[in-house]
Amino acid sequence: MHHIVIVTGELSGEIHATELVRAIKRSIPVEISGIGSQRLRDEGMAIICDYRNISLTGLSEIFSKLHHIKDAYGRLKRHLEQTRPSLLILVDFPGFNLKVAGFAKKLGIPTIYFIPPQIWAWRKKRILRIKECVDKVICVLPFEKRLYEEYGIDAAYVGHPFVSTIKPASTREDFFRKTGIEQGSTVITIMPGSRENEILRHMPVLLESVKTIKGQVKRLAVLLPLADNIDGSVIERFGKALQDCIVVRGQSYDALAYCDLAIISSGSATLEAAILGTPAIVIYRISRFSYLIARMLVKIKHVSLPNIIAGKEVFPEFIQHIPPEKIAEKALYMINNGKESIKKDIDEILARLGRYDSYELAKDIVIESLEKRYGTVLKTA
Repeated sequence: MHHIVIVTGELSGEIHATELVRAIKRSIPVEISGIGSQRLRDEGMAIICDYRNISLTGLSEIFSKLHHIKDAYGRLKRHLEQTRPSLLILVDFPGFNLKVAGFAKKLGIPTIYFIPPQIWAWRKKRILRIKECVDKVICVLPFEKRLYEEYGIDAAYVGHPFVSTIKPASTREDFFRKTGIEQGSTVITIMPGSRENEILRHMPVLLESVKTIKGQVKRLAVLLPLADNIDGSVIERFGKALQDCIVVRGQSYDALAYCDLAIISSGSATLEAAILGTPAIVIYRISRFSYLIARMLVKIKHVSLPNIIAGKEVFPEFIQHIPPEKIAEKALYMINNGKESIKKDIDEILARLGRYDSYELAKDIVIESLEKRYGTVLKTA
């Protein structure tokens, strides 16, 4: 039986890794270990360490988590040396994973990078490290494959998994009934992020923006979907300010699909909103130090994936300077314009992404890589 090690460093990466593991296990018997959290543990992966101790949102966080990062890297190195897996699959998380790729290369362990670093945005020279240490790159954005191939890197495009997987679990009527929202209400969904520090930075701004919007909208319902990995105590810190919010768990796609507007921390949720056809405002704030460094390194005009794919601003962005009154003003304007105002742009984004069975295609590449190196792989009965 082949042994695959998978390394992921945050929630969105773990979601993708989990779906890939499911696809692989449906096809071949395999042992899987690596760095992940509860979702991958539930799929039977042996967890070397939990990524929640090493997940980062800015350069300044490296210093506070350096001990955990060194510990995780040391554990992973020992695990690779001792087990000599058939294959290493890296998922996003480039600062850590490129170092892992270099170590695996020394051990002769073949490496696949699923959801590779965004070299088109910043630190393009990392592509040289990828060429040196990675055997195959699996891209999920349409323009990435050509970029990697220009450097002689073996790359494949499998489409973005979200296009086929993002969909509400309930009907609008059922979701409104479960959450107590009155029909005819204006609904706003606020998403402060999937990490504790993102929530602490963004929630005061989101709540103040909602307070302003509420003064202009008669029947307003505010949804606050929480990521599975966020402890309720983090949100409870905001006390009475949350009294107008409906907190939901495990229903983020419904909350996005059935709202009139979403105000979202920059990340994978912005693409989820686009796929669901929901107008959104994108916000993000990091430490001042991280922002100054990012200003010097980042080479793109927009930060959210829908805008990057579209090549223009479809979703307004408020980055670092996130004044609640300006966000509220923009929100009211977008609510009045409705979902139809962005439909043409959303259709264009979806057309550029295409529709693929991304995890199945990625699984096929994994099995092909195993067979290329080790011969025919026994399939699951």
